[in-house]
Amino acid sequence: MTIDRGRVTSPGRVNLLGEHVDYNDGLVLPAAIDRSVTIHFRRTTDTTVTLYARDLGEECHFHPQQLQDKTDIDGAPLPTWALYPAGVVWNLLNYDFQVCGFRADFQSNIPIGAGLSSSAAVEVGFAVACEALGGWQLDRLTLARTCQEAEREYVGVNCGLMDQF
Repeated sequence: MTIDRGRVTSPGRVNLLGEHVDYNDGLVLPAAIDRSVTIHFRRTTDTTVTLYARDLGEECHFHPQQLQDKTDIDGAPLPTWALYPAGVVWNLLNYDFQVCGFRADFQSNIPIGAGLSSSAAVEVGFAVACEALGGWQLDRLTLARTCQEAEREYVGVNCGLMDQF
């Protein structure tokens, strides 16, 4: 079942055991926290994806066909913050999932760069929004792996699976 609009809340996390070892297949003990990313999204009538980062007061527009080049609709490089949701869209398209055009306004109370998985919360939230708009569903482990791949291969951050899972 597809929907036309919705809201996703994706929590940050704290790691109680094993920080920086999950990407080396070590044991970890993470826990969700009361800080989160909230994404309000709605389907649009074309293929353009519009992102508005409310906390930064910045907006970005891109077409899925431009994602390999990491550029916006004007050919300018995507802002760093937009690489995370764009990477999710890019990776979902690599796996042949339907991703429609949408507008998303999002904000977060997870401190950026504090080790609380703000990037993973953004990625997972956008993957869930794409699921809802596309009418398909992934099991949660596959969804987490897809987001991890986006962060590693598109954004270029060597991360483990703990943050997204």
